[in-house]
Amino acid sequence: MTHLLSPAARKRGFAGVKVLEDWPRIVGAGMAKRCQPLRIEFARGAIAGGTLVLQAAGGAALELQHMGPQLIERINDYFGFRTVRQLRIVQMPLRATPVPAPPARRRLTADEELTLAAGVAAVGDDELGRALAALGRSIMARRPAS
Repeated sequence: MTHLLSPAARKRGFAGVKVLEDWPRIVGAGMAKRCQPLRIEFARGAIAGGTLVLQAAGGAALELQHMGPQLIERINDYFGFRTVRQLRIVQMPLRATPVPAPPARRRLTADEELTLAAGVAAVGDDELGRALAALGRSIMARRPAS
């Protein structure tokens, strides 16, 4: 998908196509349904400290104003540098875009289950051990089988 978005995104001012592709991951699925990035405006030659222009429907615009600092922090944390300095909100109805479904997870092999069990066996707390095993299972299930 990146190869399809890159020319259009660059033309519209997106230094990183990732803002478009990863918007639901950056701000959360709930907020992604209420606002969409239009472009990032940078000073000529700059690649940081831009203005993110967001499209939002009526009620979400006020909420976005109040959440502005947290939203900017999330975006900059996601990219690892100060990509966005400020927000500009444009009130207009959103175009419908489907939120991508999470990737399918496979079942772990018996060997993978044993490896995971051995890894959490040293944890003294049963509840913590179950939580760590569930997290490990989730991570391992996203990877291709070895």
